[in-house]
Amino acid sequence: MKDFYTKKSRKEGYYARSAYKLKQLNKKYQIIKKGDRVLDLGCSPGGWVQAALEIVGNEGDIVGIDLENAKVKAENFTFIKADIYNKEVIDSLEKFDVVLSDMAPKTSGIRELDQERSYDLARQALTVAKKKLKTCGNFVCKIFQGRDYQNFINEVKKEFKFVKTAKPEASKSGSKEMYIIGKCKDT
Repeated sequence: MKDFYTKKSRKEGYYARSAYKLKQLNKKYQIIKKGDRVLDLGCSPGGWVQAALEIVGNEGDIVGIDLENAKVKAENFTFIKADIYNKEVIDSLEKFDVVLSDMAPKTSGIRELDQERSYDLARQALTVAKKKLKTCGNFVCKIFQGRDYQNFINEVKKEFKFVKTAKPEASKSGSKEMYIIGKCKDT
């Protein structure tokens, strides 16, 4: 049986229930604002893109990168089909106000391996954020709780003035996912 947010996302036209996670995080932490340039790493199918587009309005724009095609079609959304580890693609991008990552590894069922892969994706998202955020930019990243969870929080604290961890209401209760919010990147 589908959970509340999955049903709600289908009813309201979102490509993924995760749209509500971003909306809830943004409501609490004001990560994205009207007119922002946003980079969404691992953007497929496009739930976070849809939510971000609502927030930035026509004055802002979103760039999404993923190995899988995004479903979103919008004038102020640019999709790049690529690997987020592709240095040339990342280097070719301009600066952003916000870098988002709701990436998760394809789970293997081996908890420690899945947590390690999640940490690797989160670290790459942080690497991209360090290169591509404007001064005082904001960062949101999903990571699975595990051995490297606190290490990642400490890495984010080195780069941002304000760091919080959160689990939005729209996350499944049994999920090990957490979101790390970094605001106002140090220069």
